[in-house]
Amino acid sequence: MSAPYERMVDAVLRALLAEGFEGVSVRKVAAVAGVSIGAVQHHFPTRDAMLGAAMDRAAQRFRDRLADRLPVGLSPAQLCAELAVALVSADDRDVSVIWLLRLARAAVDEGTAARHRREWQALEDHLAGVLADAGVDDRAAAVELLALLDGLACSVAVEPGRVSAELAERIVRGHVARLLSPARPPARGRRRDLRG
Repeated sequence: MSAPYERMVDAVLRALLAEGFEGVSVRKVAAVAGVSIGAVQHHFPTRDAMLGAAMDRAAQRFRDRLADRLPVGLSPAQLCAELAVALVSADDRDVSVIWLLRLARAAVDEGTAARHRREWQALEDHLAGVLADAGVDDRAAAVELLALLDGLACSVAVEPGRVSAELAERIVRGHVARLLSPARPPARGRRRDLRG
């Protein structure tokens, strides 16, 4: 990729983080990247293409961080716990915010939704494999874990005062420990009326 392309993707990321999807425009990206409007339109014919490029960059940043965070030689159980914790980590809030913006866009745009489904299916498949290696060969457990991680990552990114990164990590480690010890009975709490 060329340096101008990299500057354009960085400009898209900055615009998304500052103003959301609606704040991204060809003119703004061109001005911030120092390129012509035509150059932006060549690489990104639509705002959805810009969002896709930003998501690719955010995903690559996440993969790089994950590679640094997960040392070689972890047991399957350790790998499962550390991978789960990394997925809710506040280490790179920008990645979580970009993911949230794409998720919101997926609710109203079928192209974005299809891409999201493909990528999340691949992540679910990966988690299922890691869980299977750790002795839990149950697709529902991977679905449940990914749903928990999704919710916690959103909360850590958007409302860290209520769900801190430390609390999210404790929740994730506890959940993974319970998943990997299926003989252990689930904890039961008092039922609460959610209506008020």
